[in-house]
Amino acid sequence: MKRSHQYLSAFAAFAAGCLLAWLTSREPTVREVLPAPGRLEGSAVEALGLELGKAVPGALLPLVEAVGKEAGAGARSSAATLLEQAYRSSGDELVRSAVLVSLERLGGPYSCATLASIFRLGNEDAPQAAMRLSRIDGQDCAAQLRTIIEKEERAGELARSALRALGRTRSRAAAEFCGELCAAGYEPAVRREAAEALGRIAEKSSVVTLLELLGDQDERLRRAAITALGMIRSEESARSLRLHGGKPGLGPVEARLVEEALGRLEGREPARLK
Repeated sequence: MKRSHQYLSAFAAFAAGCLLAWLTSREPTVREVLPAPGRLEGSAVEALGLELGKAVPGALLPLVEAVGKEAGAGARSSAATLLEQAYRSSGDELVRSAVLVSLERLGGPYSCATLASIFRLGNEDAPQAAMRLSRIDGQDCAAQLRTIIEKEERAGELARSALRALGRTRSRAAAEFCGELCAAGYEPAVRREAAEALGRIAEKSSVVTLLELLGDQDERLRRAAITALGMIRSEESARSLRLHGGKPGLGPVEARLVEEALGRLEGREPARLK
């Protein structure tokens, strides 16, 4: 009996030892806590800032791409500043191209200003910067785009790109400004972009301005006005297009555009252009 107690005690001690060893060898369970979206987005901006702060910045490309994908509205001011710094400090074509892509993705007034700044450098990336600028949208960009156009003295490639973007914002507050740029004193390309912008904004008060353009000698400007009128739903737009389409000697291209514009107004064609 005494021996069985000894065996039992030894077994209990052995079991306790095994349990203790198992418990101490287990890795502690750590609950994974994901960062909030703002922190996650800000981390890319912060990492780019740290990298640019080095005497010799290293791998900028993945950081630049990450900023374009992750930076949220609250980080766009600092993100645009850092992206421009990355562009100016790098001679790598891939990095520079990625900066332009990221600025377009971020959007917002700060990116508009930065793309304009890069365009004004006058290097081989100027056309790409203008193109990226033209594809930014959002009503919060309207004031900055107008500033860019004014700074360019309402002329040139950058002004035309900013006008294209201004139309994409569909900001009714910008309609009057675009109407001013349709005047005869401005270069033909700017007038065309302004007319197209009026169509995208689709403010009914712009119909009067576009009707005047139907009588202009510049055929391309007339085409832009026809297309724009087809995007502004009003009886006056439809009536004016029918009158213009019935003019003797109207060219085949204008006649086709009138038919397409009327089709949009009557629901036979997509209401808006891309």
